[in-house]
Amino acid sequence: MSEYGAVPFALMIVIVIYIVIGEYFKSIHFHLIHETSFGIIIGMLVGLLLKWMDENAYAQFFSLNATIFFYLLLPLIIFSGGYNLKKKQFLKNFKYIVSFGFLSTLINFIITLTLTIAFNSWKLVRLGTNLDSHLPLSYDEMIKYSATICATDSVAALNLIPSQQYPKLFSVVFGEGMVNDAVSIIIFQAVTILQKSGKSFEWYTPFEFIGRFLENCIISLLIGLFVGLFSTWCFKKCRFLTNSTTTETVFAFLMAYMGYSICEMLNLSGVISLLMIGIMMSHYQGYNISQLGRVTTRVTFESLSLGAEAFLYVFLGFAMWNQTTYYSPLTQDLYYVEVSWVFTLLQLGVVILARYLSIYIVYWIFTAIKGPKVWKLTKYEMSICCFAGMVRGSVAFALIETLVASPTDGIQINQINILQSCVLYIVVVTTLIFGTAMPFFINIQINKQLEEEERKSINEIPTPVLNDTSKKKELSEAQKIIKYMDEHYFKRWFIYDYENRKERITQEKKQIKTETLQEIYEKAFSEASEDESVKQRNEDFISLPSIEEKPTSPLIVKMQELSQQI
Repeated sequence: MSEYGAVPFALMIVIVIYIVIGEYFKSIHFHLIHETSFGIIIGMLVGLLLKWMDENAYAQFFSLNATIFFYLLLPLIIFSGGYNLKKKQFLKNFKYIVSFGFLSTLINFIITLTLTIAFNSWKLVRLGTNLDSHLPLSYDEMIKYSATICATDSVAALNLIPSQQYPKLFSVVFGEGMVNDAVSIIIFQAVTILQKSGKSFEWYTPFEFIGRFLENCIISLLIGLFVGLFSTWCFKKCRFLTNSTTTETVFAFLMAYMGYSICEMLNLSGVISLLMIGIMMSHYQGYNISQLGRVTTRVTFESLSLGAEAFLYVFLGFAMWNQTTYYSPLTQDLYYVEVSWVFTLLQLGVVILARYLSIYIVYWIFTAIKGPKVWKLTKYEMSICCFAGMVRGSVAFALIETLVASPTDGIQINQINILQSCVLYIVVVTTLIFGTAMPFFINIQINKQLEEEERKSINEIPTPVLNDTSKKKELSEAQKIIKYMDEHYFKRWFIYDYENRKERITQEKKQIKTETLQEIYEKAFSEASEDESVKQRNEDFISLPSIEEKPTSPLIVKMQELSQQI
């Protein structure tokens, strides 16, 4: 029996408790503490108990987290996000998502790096509580840290913004969070590649960095596009793959993971590739599989993502007490190291300042070029976007854990531990503080917006509103071109029998918004299939219980929500 088997066992128990309590909070509309904060807190309590019982086993277990995160947990979360993405709202608000997710992240990185270098030059990286000591950080470590701490976590805000009532705000916060994580990882990878090349810093190094960054983005997107379309083509040509919903689900996930693995093997961004694969599969592949398969894949990927997120937040709480020790796999010894409380507090202020400046600098740049009338986000919506991005999440923690010190270099061990502990504490503090304050802040901003709209309506002065579903806007020229290519070429190339099924698909898209999951299942079972094996499978399938009989089941409610997104 493994000597530290009690740690993963306790971790699973805490994850189960986290999921149960989280769903209970949702059912009673309890927002005083967010479920992610609760997961971290309970993880901290159980982690402290485990460390007290066996400190050596505790330290060994938490030396494995970076690999597990990047090759198991992160793909599940990103792929689910892309597969269940509401593409219409994403494209409609694309300029805001790219502005905040791409440009704002780069500005955040520059501000954070500048202030971190300043703190280091002012000798503010102090060890522990000794304010007279100073441990200088290398430029390589500060650059990687700055790229890491830019990764935000908008999960708490997304759970509190009604997507049906405020679709624009929800899509901007969701899209910006996805793009932000991808850009942060690409910056980190670009810096790592440049450092491994062994080149010294020259005047052209920033331009080389930008080139690496753009190269990574473009190639990753192309790989994701190719794999997503190839998977769709396989379902179009190989109709026997649709004989089983299990086969449909497993094949789709394996193809997506293959694209992610290709990018990671080539030192590219698997996150951007996986996001693109999910979007392509959702847009085209859904029409090549059975209706039952559409719902099954969405529920399966969403369930896996939920499990991965639960593991991550509980894991963060467990890892809180592992920052004052360093376990060396080489010598199998446990060393005690220091953290820098001064540096951590300063960086917490930098996170808030850099987020605020990066959001509004992007706004100033955009309005200076295009004019203020083109910018449709209100000041209240921007405040919510800014506040949601204050939270730092699991991506930042996982990135910083990839930094490895030489087992025999005591100074480097302390340097890296200072950065790792700083990121972890910032993740925990921002999640607990900003995550808890999120519902109150969002409600205040929305109420202020509604009050302003009411005052404007009295004076008959139109104003941009949070709920932007009442007026249908005309498509831009770029959107018209994309829609034309999609309808006349891509759908014909990648959707099975599109010419004969075009009207049926169009009708399905109109009706699916009002159909319940039960009706989708009934339609999937009742329709005759060209493949006799599929028809036989549908006839033999046991009929599902009526949804109306159990309207309060969290699983059924979740499946109904996912069915509306097809």
